[in-house]
Amino acid sequence: MKKIIFFGYTLEVGGAEKVLCDYINILKDKYKIDLCLLQNIGEFKKDIPKSVNIIELRKGNLTYIPFRYFSFWRKYVINKIVKKGNYDVAIGFLEGRSATWVADINKNIKKIAFIHNDVNKFDIGISEKEILDTYNKIDKIITVSEVAKESFCKKYNFKKENVQVLYNLIDEKNILEKSKENIEKNEVFTFVNVGKMRKQKRQDRLVEIARDLKKEGYKFKIQIIGNGPEENNIKNLVKEYNVQDVVDLKGLQLNPYPYIKNADVVVVSSDFEGYSIAIKEALLLKKVVISTDVSGVKEMFEAGKYGIITKVDTEDLKNKMKEVLDKKIDLKNIEKNLEDFDCGNQKIIERLEMILDD
Repeated sequence: MKKIIFFGYTLEVGGAEKVLCDYINILKDKYKIDLCLLQNIGEFKKDIPKSVNIIELRKGNLTYIPFRYFSFWRKYVINKIVKKGNYDVAIGFLEGRSATWVADINKNIKKIAFIHNDVNKFDIGISEKEILDTYNKIDKIITVSEVAKESFCKKYNFKKENVQVLYNLIDEKNILEKSKENIEKNEVFTFVNVGKMRKQKRQDRLVEIARDLKKEGYKFKIQIIGNGPEENNIKNLVKEYNVQDVVDLKGLQLNPYPYIKNADVVVVSSDFEGYSIAIKEALLLKKVVISTDVSGVKEMFEAGKYGIITKVDTEDLKNKMKEVLDKKIDLKNIEKNLEDFDCGNQKIIERLEMILDD
């Protein structure tokens, strides 16, 4: 049985963190897995199998400061972990530092690094020199969409044949089961947004749109599910625009799926994504999605077959939401197409196992 070590940062709620948990749960019976985290914290800790050993790098400042600021000490710590674990494969699952930790490994093992975002729009947290030094030492670079691959290769002059695309998978069975939980039914046409409240997610767009639609007399509600660094700003904006009656801030929901299932339309307002888990989960639940033109969405929607794409622009997003409310867009055709939507999980798992076993 091969031994794999995944490197990440935390297990707090986020799309990449959710995919990491799903991968570990799918692979745990075929491979021996350890998980090395910067900090062993987060809501997803409960989803990591007991068979997985979690190694924490930041147990206190006394140990973390030299690890963070002195490369020789960082390399010593990483190689000590790898030597003790005797791993066959090391995977840096988040961009930036976790990939650097994998590149630090002296032992001749397979080194894999994931890119979850469009690097033209997302700062992965290390300098360009570090990026080139890091990813040139990686055996397999994996991006989660074709757009993410194109951006990464073009920006850093990597050969496309050295980078593979592997779409994010989702735990279909678990999502479908959790979506059955009973919650209060919506009384008006309801849009739902699910995502960490970070600047890139642009939930402020939805609050602004709510203000305008309310002024125009539309009957609707926008539910926003999630928390994060922008939460207070969004709450203040809701008050400033006086839209408490049409914007429902639900906060963090460990089970957002009943809200998605009850929604009329799921809306994604982001400036950029890598390959949105929230969109894929909505499509699994047969919900029409309106999304800004972020990376991965065209691949998921198949040229509009499974959803509605807008410009990365508040006005265009608002106009599409108005067209839906005005019934100028026939949702029934998209809903009919969604009956045949396939998440492609089996192919994703097979491809990942081929990469691990190659």
